[in-house]
Amino acid sequence: MIPVKSPLLAGAFALYLFSVFLYLLHVRYRRPLLWRGAFLLVLAGFSIQTFILGLRWTEAGYLPVTNLFSTQFFFSWALAATYIYFELRYRLHAAGLFVIFLNLLLLGSALPRDPAIPPLIPTLDTPLFTFHVAFSFTGYAFFAMAFSLGALYLVQRRLASPLLPDLALLRKVNEESIFLGFCLFTLCMILGSIWAYIAWGYYFSWNIKGVWSFLVWIFYAGMCHAKFIRRWQGTGYAVLSIAGFGVVLFTYLGIGLLLQSNHPLD
Repeated sequence: MIPVKSPLLAGAFALYLFSVFLYLLHVRYRRPLLWRGAFLLVLAGFSIQTFILGLRWTEAGYLPVTNLFSTQFFFSWALAATYIYFELRYRLHAAGLFVIFLNLLLLGSALPRDPAIPPLIPTLDTPLFTFHVAFSFTGYAFFAMAFSLGALYLVQRRLASPLLPDLALLRKVNEESIFLGFCLFTLCMILGSIWAYIAWGYYFSWNIKGVWSFLVWIFYAGMCHAKFIRRWQGTGYAVLSIAGFGVVLFTYLGIGLLLQSNHPLD
């Protein structure tokens, strides 16, 4: 088992930390070499996380996302992958500071937690569980990316900095991130319903986690529609992206830490 303070895990955290430092230097000195170095550090940190995830998956025999450490680690991994996708596609450069800083907080908050892999309960021992959780947290990662882009849009609207992507690009990438996240989360909901029917004989139950997951889906379905409404475009869409991620965080962390739910992963 990979212990929480292992050199590999600490190394991934350190690489993301140094990448944030280089992004900050790039903002100050405006040297292309700095953001290139920052992105290479992100790639290295993501590679280490992928290696750790593979080791834990091999050891457990299933995708290890059954406790808070595991889900935060996988969330962080998915967010890094999402950022790499958008960086390679759109060359966001200094915008990476916002996303990787969020990822650093996510991974850092997982470090003190117990990394032990618990036994898989029978109702979770199905490929539907793996796909349900993978689509869920990858969707969350796209929503986290949209949150970062929404905050960045508001900053760029005020500063008009040449270091940051222009507003049109930020709006485009934000809308794409919301759409891809919504598609993945829809798959998560469909597979979760099928899994629930096979395990318990019903497609949906009124447990609080299920209700809030449905509210997340409704919210982002509305956002996919809102991008075609003029008054919600631009600043309004950025604000919705930030608010939506608040709903995601409450569904993911708030319910498990503050409330009681009979969801199998709570």
